[in-house]
Amino acid sequence: MNIKEIVSREIKIEGMEKSDVEKLLLVPPQKEMGDLSLPCFSLAKIFHKSPNDIALSLKENLNSSIISKAEVLNGYLNLFLNEKYFSKQIVEDTQNNIENYGSENIGNNKLCLIEYSSINVAKNPHVGHLCGTVYGESFCRLHEYFGYNVKRLNYLGDYGTQFGKVITAYKKYGSREKVLQRGVDELQDLYIRINAECENDEELLNECRECFLKLEKGDKEIKELYDWFKEISIEEAKRIYAELDINFDDWRGESYYAQFNKETLQTLKDKGLAIRDKGALLVDLSEYNLGKLIVEQTSGASIYATRDLSSLVHRYQEYKYDKLVYVTGVEQEQYFNQVFQVGRLMNLPYMDNVFHFSTGRISLPTGKISSRKGAVALIRDLFKAAQDKAHAVLTEKGTNSSDISVLEKQIGIGALVFTILKSTSTKDSVFDLDKAISFDGETGPYLQYTYARTCSILKKAEELGLKPVIDYETLPESTFSLVKLFPNFKDAIKNALSEYDPSHIARYAMNLCSEFNKLYSEIKILSDDKVQSQNLLTLTTLTNALLKKCLYFLVMKAPERM
Repeated sequence: MNIKEIVSREIKIEGMEKSDVEKLLLVPPQKEMGDLSLPCFSLAKIFHKSPNDIALSLKENLNSSIISKAEVLNGYLNLFLNEKYFSKQIVEDTQNNIENYGSENIGNNKLCLIEYSSINVAKNPHVGHLCGTVYGESFCRLHEYFGYNVKRLNYLGDYGTQFGKVITAYKKYGSREKVLQRGVDELQDLYIRINAECENDEELLNECRECFLKLEKGDKEIKELYDWFKEISIEEAKRIYAELDINFDDWRGESYYAQFNKETLQTLKDKGLAIRDKGALLVDLSEYNLGKLIVEQTSGASIYATRDLSSLVHRYQEYKYDKLVYVTGVEQEQYFNQVFQVGRLMNLPYMDNVFHFSTGRISLPTGKISSRKGAVALIRDLFKAAQDKAHAVLTEKGTNSSDISVLEKQIGIGALVFTILKSTSTKDSVFDLDKAISFDGETGPYLQYTYARTCSILKKAEELGLKPVIDYETLPESTFSLVKLFPNFKDAIKNALSEYDPSHIARYAMNLCSEFNKLYSEIKILSDDKVQSQNLLTLTTLTNALLKKCLYFLVMKAPERM
């Protein structure tokens, strides 16, 4: 149900289609100004009258049973809706379609590949990966809800001299026992140590390069070590993803697609796109204001751009996808513009269905994140810090949960995820756990607490034998502020999908919680008045269902007790 669409049919503007009137309607910033408002400033140029006179004329010609009152203020036509009529329309529409509420079969089972997270082998996933991970998963869930067949891709950083460094370091200083005991921590420490030594030891650096060349050529011993390190890294990452209920379908990374590099380079040469410049092979994109993209180093070694182009081609050959979405940090935006432009110059027929989405960078008060020097904030450490903070808050406030260890994890991690998804995606942000893990304000715990409150009410109603039955004649007027938010869920998820922006859902969920909690504070939902209790129970049931969907799209857990 679309309230604006229904109201637009009642407003007669000469020469304007109803769809154009609908686009003009907006929600006033204050309730006293009505439920909807029509600004008449753009109409002034058409009718050569003042906005206020136009608004007055529209009011005089307004004759509708579904609009209870109209007022003119400073060029706006403010409309107050017939609450009983719209409450009935909205509640019935929401109840009848709640399972797939707002879902449209836009995808029609088309295959959508979404590449995100993209961790590095032999390194712990750090907070720099977290933003892309939660955005990517949110996109996956939205695409699935709108009818796409989604495959989740984790494009591993598992290729290059750094792996020669890790293997060389292991052979020089490491031991199987320590790796078995410490896992990726040991591998990362070995990398940090040898990386520091290589800065002042060219001979050692060359040894690492030779080690990687042996890996490329399939040296048995080195390949076995590499595969072992890769397995350890993936298993560690899976433990983190499990906390977010994320399961990837494809873990193939740079090393897999490197086998197609010769084919890719030959295609670039055959099409006259690749040229030699100071020994390196590159594609000149200057005429597109994209600079130059190196595809082969002076040494003859491939570079990540070559592997990305190879994956672009061979993913389509394998999957025949209808849509491919890359989710990375904003610093890679220019790079992907280059890769996509090369793809278009290669005449790849599917480039119109390939997209890149940028996310901002995340930092902590301690400063910039860098894995190369070892000054890194790991996701697992951040999760633990958030969990500890949630534990302290729950202990102070008290909790009804029988398992505080599970709840504190849901709240802590949820708070971090919500901090990322609630604001503009490309903005850099600094995590402040004290603000994020609060039960007041625009926070994840506030959403979770409200959801748990609705669950508690529904459980108690079940114990009392009450069922959600609504009588629109006795429905309190104060409930309309909550009811009219229900259909806005449809716009929130549709905009989140089309704009790749889950903050639409975060803002909607915050408004929904705010209105429900206001109603909760004003009227006792379960009281001796059975009719009123059943009325309010109906609205609680719908709030519960919509809020649960919001939490799911925001990659947050929905605890039923807090």
